[in-house]
Amino acid sequence: MIRIIIIFLTFNVWAFGQISQNKKIGNRIEGNFSGNGQKITATAIKIKNGKGNPVEDGTPDEYQIQFSDEKLRPINTGCCEIKLINEGDLNKDGIDEISIYQAPMNGCTYSMTTYSYINGNWKKMIDTFMIPTGCDVINSDDLQKMIFREKNNIYYLGKDMNDENGKLIKKKVRLK
Repeated sequence: MIRIIIIFLTFNVWAFGQISQNKKIGNRIEGNFSGNGQKITATAIKIKNGKGNPVEDGTPDEYQIQFSDEKLRPINTGCCEIKLINEGDLNKDGIDEISIYQAPMNGCTYSMTTYSYINGNWKKMIDTFMIPTGCDVINSDDLQKMIFREKNNIYYLGKDMNDENGKLIKKKVRLK
């Protein structure tokens, strides 16, 4: 019985990324999120337990990003499970941006939203875009490469829906 529990706990840590050596991606990340040069920890927290199946009149779990520096307001992300990504300083304002890779309520198409801390508030920096996964897991290294800066432009990698293999193509971001 103890061996089964240990295997189950090991699988949960591995599958859901609760413990990560990479402090730039996971349920808990570090970064310069306020612009003062100090490391701040951002943590994905489930703030409400759902009941039943949300697609069939149930209520979904709700999540929020909370920060070790209480001066930074939390980011409410709603449903469903999230993974945080420290994108570094994409807009060159001295503050690291945060992307949220979020599970769908049902199905296999995840979403990605990027926030920047501007004038004391979290603002969407990049419009939410969808990531069809075909129910395959996207590894942390590939997630870290989804949004990037090249010269003076910011891009994200999206699937080419006209390609039967879902080839990734570079798409230029319109900053908000």
